[in-house]
Amino acid sequence: MTEADSLKESTLRKLTAGLINGTQAGEILQLSIRQVRRLKKRFVKKGIKGILHGNRGQVSNQAVPGTVKKEIIKIIKINYPDFGPTLAAEKLSELHNIRFSNETIRQIMIGENLWKVKVQKFEEFPHCWRARKDCFGQMQQYDGSYHNWFEGRLHKPQGEAITLNCLLAAVDDATGQITKAQFADNEGTEATFTFWQEYIETLGKPASIYLDKGSTYKNNPGKNAVNVLELTQFERACQQIGIHLIHAHSPQAKGRIERLFQTLQDRLVKELRLKNISTITEANIFLTTIFVPWFNKKFAVVARKKIDLHTVMTAKELLRLPSILSVHDYRNVMNDYTVIHGSHLYQVDPKQPALVRIGDRLCVQTRTNGQIFVVKGSVELKFSEILERPKKTVAVKTEDGRRFGHKPDFNHPWKIEQRKVLSLNPVFA
Repeated sequence: MTEADSLKESTLRKLTAGLINGTQAGEILQLSIRQVRRLKKRFVKKGIKGILHGNRGQVSNQAVPGTVKKEIIKIIKINYPDFGPTLAAEKLSELHNIRFSNETIRQIMIGENLWKVKVQKFEEFPHCWRARKDCFGQMQQYDGSYHNWFEGRLHKPQGEAITLNCLLAAVDDATGQITKAQFADNEGTEATFTFWQEYIETLGKPASIYLDKGSTYKNNPGKNAVNVLELTQFERACQQIGIHLIHAHSPQAKGRIERLFQTLQDRLVKELRLKNISTITEANIFLTTIFVPWFNKKFAVVARKKIDLHTVMTAKELLRLPSILSVHDYRNVMNDYTVIHGSHLYQVDPKQPALVRIGDRLCVQTRTNGQIFVVKGSVELKFSEILERPKKTVAVKTEDGRRFGHKPDFNHPWKIEQRKVLSLNPVFA
């Protein structure tokens, strides 16, 4: 019995023994006199059972039937053995027309040891929540996540399975909406440029981007052998475009994107498995057309203000965007009007739309598609790649043993004899 039932029993015993009257019993039990009379009548007739609820100990009318429960357990064990209760309940409703609450499925899975209750951890110094931004496009949280997204289904050309793939994603801080997500080879500069070029062309440029201090986004002391005050390629590009970058000092600071990746590492991996997707191209199409719209419809919230702070770029600005979102390396013009970039040698044409002098500092741009452009200021120059350097002339021996194109050493007999002649001649003395 509960404490309330024990109080009822003791009060009714005193009432039946004549120690208290009905009014006093009603005050103790917080019941009317009529209710006290009914309880007393049932207590005298049935004893303790008369004060207990009639459905106690019986199977609830809302309980899952045994056959249905067995079917649910069978489906989960075969199709969704590593699914959580929430995702399992969604798939049972979506694919098997079995609709029960998340908590009902959770209790069934706990009873069959398909789900373990997680003990809540106590944080001694929890991080305080930061209020969301007011408007859509005011701040995008951006990051990359390396994970076994395809569970080994993706293979290299040699046949070796790829276990780590990179997912790049941006989530709007005001709404929690995934604004863009795509798989890439890595989180490097080229992949990041490709990501944000497609983003800006589709939605416009956001007011700010919140990201970590990875080497792609910031020069860090102790990690990069460069000047920490020097801008990275991505910082330089965002500065030119007019996007404010915010570097987080801890993962918790940009917790929205970190929490998103936790959700995707659970849900997206299983969705890709159910769709049997095993290529990055198919995965990106699935993300764009199916998963991201579904995710935003289910989890996104409404911003406090309806203003969209994305800035739509003009046609002229969009034409310059590939030039800005490219790797810029600066090189000097050599005496023969060539420019050395890496292992490549480029010959600058004599006739140019801009004046080019020896010693001028030109910008060699490597676009995301691999194309190379040589630029002075904002003018693209004409150039051609020298695929093979001119070979040196081979020395040819003459009849007297000398070789054309050969310079004798300082101690060569010819040089010694020449110095003697010059020393005897007063003109050269």
